[in-house]
Amino acid sequence: MGGEILPFLLTMPYEILNENGIRICQSATLEDAQMMCSFGFRRTYRQIKIAKKIPDQIVNVSYTEMENDKQLKEQLILNQGTQQPFSI
Repeated sequence: MGGEILPFLLTMPYEILNENGIRICQSATLEDAQMMCSFGFRRTYRQIKIAKKIPDQIVNVSYTEMENDKQLKEQLILNQGTQQPFSI
């Protein structure tokens, strides 16, 4: 992967428009777009193309290991047969 140009990732979401042609939401699937249209009067949908470049950089970050601090201790969960009733 080093030095090569990565291709564009094309996604084709749908946008749902109200009766005035104003976008009210977007959807990733055709079924969801059709469902959103069924919720309102005179809604329409259309498919749009968005090109997104796949990141081609790797970023190395440094880290410091720390001691186990302020962690909860493991809990012992009793099965039904060994539980005792609680009374106040």
